[in-house]
Amino acid sequence: GYKYPETSVGWYRKVINIPAEDLGKHIALRFDGIFRNARVWFNGFYMGSEPSGYATQVYDVTEYVNYGGDNLVCVRADATLEEGWFYEGAGIYRDAWLLKTAAVGVAPFGTFVYADPSLSTLYVETEVSNASLSAQTCQVSQRLLDADGHEVARSIASPLTLRPKETLGCKQQLDIDSPHLWSTTDPYLYQVETTVMVGGVVTDVCQTKTGIRRMEFDADRGFLLNGQQLKLKGVNMHQDHAGVGAAIPEALMLWRIRQLKQLGCNAYRSSHNPVTPALLDICDSLGVLVIDENRLSGINGEHQRLLANMIRRDRNHPSVILWSDGN
Repeated sequence: GYKYPETSVGWYRKVINIPAEDLGKHIALRFDGIFRNARVWFNGFYMGSEPSGYATQVYDVTEYVNYGGDNLVCVRADATLEEGWFYEGAGIYRDAWLLKTAAVGVAPFGTFVYADPSLSTLYVETEVSNASLSAQTCQVSQRLLDADGHEVARSIASPLTLRPKETLGCKQQLDIDSPHLWSTTDPYLYQVETTVMVGGVVTDVCQTKTGIRRMEFDADRGFLLNGQQLKLKGVNMHQDHAGVGAAIPEALMLWRIRQLKQLGCNAYRSSHNPVTPALLDICDSLGVLVIDENRLSGINGEHQRLLANMIRRDRNHPSVILWSDGN
């Protein structure tokens, strides 16, 4: 905090080796949370910044990679100013990823899976990026896999022609008879497998977990899940825990949600900020409903950007039933 300037700014330096055979791939860095006001450099090139400590940030470093040698990642985190009025930690406290994909593949958080009112048809909207310097024609197709990994539906392939550095979208559908519905007592998960092919060769396979369910808010009956009235019994949870602060390991997240389930809780409000994606995965698998909350509740462009980023990142989680615009 501002009262402790000598300990409010931290620097990270990490050297990573990227082999020569990765030349031609799309290389990116992803941070699921850095508190806060992060600035990122790669091999001395400034990649960008993210003022929020809760937003996932992705940086395309493809053009700056030293293929076949060492590469330096530098991150500056400045926790001088707060976002909330509670203990928020400092530094890289969530997962960080080095992402390697083909030059033509699904964009980050580029799939959106949702059902029609009958729940017998799933629509899949996919954004595909061409990171190469030449035009590319690809085919995008989908498979729906059940919880045991068996194919239960397949889409018709959709062609896309992409200019260099262009991202385009397509929409497809998967028809399924008698879907197994997701609920708090039976959190059944499907997986949508998106395949991108260029010239008959698979360049990317992106897997998106999803649950099929219908949710409604009725003036007389309250909240309905799959047509059944359900009382929301939940808690407001901050992202800290005794002994570890804000950097909660995934095993501890899982333990906490299991304890809440045993107490009779079926709902979780992420007060007062977007949660780490790892926690939403846990709520999906255990059947806990989530009110996914944004940190800043204004109507200016920056606040709307953060809200849109949260929704784009978390929209496929069946556990999420409401978006909360701040406190």
